[in-house]
Amino acid sequence: MKKVILADDEIVILNGLQKLIHWEELKLELVGVAEDGQELLEMVKEKKPHLVVSDIMMPRATGLEVLKQLKEEGREDTKFIFISGYEEFSFAREAIALGAVDYLLKPVSREDLESAIKKATNQIEERTAVEAFKDDEEYLKDLFQTINEGSVFDKNTLYERFADTNMDFTDKFFVGLSVGLLPEPRKSEPAGSFAKRNLARFTMFNRLIELFREEKTGFLLQKEENKIHLIGVFPNEDKHCFYEKYVHPKRMEIEMEYDINLLVGIGMRTEDMACLKNVYKTAKFANELFFFEERAVIDFEDIKKEYHVSFEDYQQGVENVFHSIIAKDGNVLKNVQCLMDMIRQIHYGNQYAAKARVMHFTGDLGMKLHNYKLLSGDFYHMQDKLQEKVESQVTFRGMHTCIMNHYEQLIAEIYRTEKSKDTVLIETVKKYIQNHYADDLSVKELADLACVSINYFSAMFKRETGQNYKAYLTGIRMEKALELLLNTDLKTYEIGEAVGYNNVRRFVDAFKQLYGMSPMDYRKKHYKN
Repeated sequence: MKKVILADDEIVILNGLQKLIHWEELKLELVGVAEDGQELLEMVKEKKPHLVVSDIMMPRATGLEVLKQLKEEGREDTKFIFISGYEEFSFAREAIALGAVDYLLKPVSREDLESAIKKATNQIEERTAVEAFKDDEEYLKDLFQTINEGSVFDKNTLYERFADTNMDFTDKFFVGLSVGLLPEPRKSEPAGSFAKRNLARFTMFNRLIELFREEKTGFLLQKEENKIHLIGVFPNEDKHCFYEKYVHPKRMEIEMEYDINLLVGIGMRTEDMACLKNVYKTAKFANELFFFEERAVIDFEDIKKEYHVSFEDYQQGVENVFHSIIAKDGNVLKNVQCLMDMIRQIHYGNQYAAKARVMHFTGDLGMKLHNYKLLSGDFYHMQDKLQEKVESQVTFRGMHTCIMNHYEQLIAEIYRTEKSKDTVLIETVKKYIQNHYADDLSVKELADLACVSINYFSAMFKRETGQNYKAYLTGIRMEKALELLLNTDLKTYEIGEAVGYNNVRRFVDAFKQLYGMSPMDYRKKHYKN
């Protein structure tokens, strides 16, 4: 039995991984689970497992840092399979470079994890990729089937197409190639042009596939509506110039023949056929980076992604935009710019998540402004129109410009109604004071409630009510004190405490200053009359 350790900082995922696989049927024994990187490192050193299935991002040390340290210490017997979220997928290049067996995206299916585990056990048993392929053709058949789920081709047909190429893999390496049309801004088309464009695309993709088949330099792995995914097979001696020598000429030929512009995503390189799924996934990921990179050729190995932003930073960024609008501090567009930069970092590589995040923050912020009665017109209609614009963007830069224009127009409209805004805010504060007059209210608490600075709040309150907030608070307290004096038998100190004074002397002084007599004299005079 080979020993396995699982690692993830989420208990639910750890429990799920333990139940997902029938470990004993695979002749594997779970010898431990770790909830952070440091615990994993210590457990690996102690238990010496054959395999680790680990999350990338964990407290105290990342999964990559654990693997790197083990390699530096010469402990390279343990194989690693990494599992992580889409937004960290750019770490795959580093994981593979460090010798990881596979990199899977959450949520992980049983089939993908079992496939990765079998690949790892093959490597543990020191079987070469070529031997594994000769012994079991089902690996490639299953690869075709998994990647083309729902396709019109079954796995046998796809495998036969590959086998018919009669490629020689001796002294060759594999590289993923994801090729599609270069995205362009959406625009209206003449009637019938959509069908013509689809036919041209179908013909163009078939021609490109044929060019690779003719030269025996690649085979089709998956065909989508707008792109195709190939595995390039090139001589090891051309590893540093394969694009210029084999791919670029084909790209130029297709572009000239069909008068189009192509987008090429290049994946990782490997000589291990067992890594073809990662070769495919990294090429597809590189292709999808056009939204962020705006380059016609994007090489996965050139991607250098560093994370400096947390979701706590993002939440603070949303608050900064909101406070800037309310406080009219002149930093609204600057704060929106910072927030968009954070979204780009957090969701780099996933345009759909980036667009969803933008719509979430604009909707949340818009609802707050709507509740403060600062937006004129139909908020929901405005948000729907904004979503249409965001969804139509083919680059992050275009989406960024769209959002900046939106807020530039929005704050201009809000500031035109500044007077009504201040009135609404002060009414909210006055209602709060009336409900909490007995509390120890500070100007900071009230300014925070209004989402403005203390200085701005003081000036705004005086302008809207004709008095400062302390005088207003005292007036409310004295009104409540009169009610208690005339309708209860409470003692003076009890009434003072009930309206927010913990010192009876201060209460009496405040009462005398407003009514010209002490509370008890006021009560006697009232009853006397």
